[in-house]
Amino acid sequence: MPKSHRITTPTDLDRAIAALMAADERLHAVIERAGKPPYRHRRKDGFEALVEIVVSQQLSTAAADTIFGRLKAVLDPFEPAIVLAADAETLRGCGLSAPKQKHMKTIAAAILDGTLDLKRVKRLADEDARAHLTAVKGIGPWTADIYLMSSLGRADIWPVGDVALQAAIARALKLRKRPNEKAMEKLAKNWRPYRTIAARIFWIHEDGLRREKREALALAKAAKKKKGKS
Repeated sequence: MPKSHRITTPTDLDRAIAALMAADERLHAVIERAGKPPYRHRRKDGFEALVEIVVSQQLSTAAADTIFGRLKAVLDPFEPAIVLAADAETLRGCGLSAPKQKHMKTIAAAILDGTLDLKRVKRLADEDARAHLTAVKGIGPWTADIYLMSSLGRADIWPVGDVALQAAIARALKLRKRPNEKAMEKLAKNWRPYRTIAARIFWIHEDGLRREKREALALAKAAKKKKGKS
């Protein structure tokens, strides 16, 4: 069975960054500008963590946190049987869309009938773990990848379908267009076995660029306002 690399200590993170820089010179400038990703303990794993990722799809962090907070307050304890018994009106009142309600209940049912075994997922190699997760209809490739990255600390997960990551890479590496999934695989070929860390670096780099743009716009607006008063 292929070894699944994990980031479990700050030393693991340092080793991963050093390996990425040695593997691809293009990453030097990106890492220099983004800075070292902060080492952080993983989020919890299990049913609750998986559903939280489903809820967060296509939402801002603030919106996702609000909705999931409401869900946890209403569905207490937050367990598969409780979630499965929840009515649509209650879930809708928490801000959960109909498709996400369906996905959440599908996952809950899969855990209860044994189709989805999250304890087993922890022991499986990356590709096998991903296959086990995505075999459940409510879990797509993106959800599986984020769970493996953030909840299980897998170091070599590469979410090729993440549009935000594609855009971040295009800007950071000054590509002519946003890479598609096939191009994403090719780009990251030499970043194994630390593609999770590469993804985090690109996300941080993009966040930094957007923050700089907001700050520049705010300064320009303040200067224009000040000039208008003079």
